[in-house]
Amino acid sequence: MSLFWDNLGMSFDQLYVGQKATYSRKVSKQDVLQYMSLSGDLNPLYGDAIYAGRTTYGHPIVPANMLAGFAMGAVASVLPGLGSITHAHSYRLLHPPRIGDEITAEMEIVKLNPDTERVEIRYVMRDPTGRPLQEGTLEVEPPQRLKPMLRHEYESF
Repeated sequence: MSLFWDNLGMSFDQLYVGQKATYSRKVSKQDVLQYMSLSGDLNPLYGDAIYAGRTTYGHPIVPANMLAGFAMGAVASVLPGLGSITHAHSYRLLHPPRIGDEITAEMEIVKLNPDTERVEIRYVMRDPTGRPLQEGTLEVEPPQRLKPMLRHEYESF
């Protein structure tokens, strides 16, 4: 049986300033429709090709908040990895990507805070041509060391 905690990400003491990672994901129309459904953000720029085609963008675009979610996916997947929690996140949209683009997040740890065992990660999202799409900063708590599980603690399951 495989459990989540068998594959936890890096702990605070395994991280260092300058550590980098990348994370890529292709954005599908289905992804955008799910985002719209879950968030209630029904902006026609995201899902209406006729409307979006008549704007300066010329095509449907990927929502900025959805890109921000990909940055948090990068935290959970690669740096620090599974079990991390994001406490703060700020970002700026530079260029909205097209639906169907593969987006790559370039992540770098820029600060370690030993008092709180949190790290500051800066990132840039890029499209397939290398054009920057979004830049941001995350304050992340890496996975915690787990307490030992004693038999009496899980007998109620």
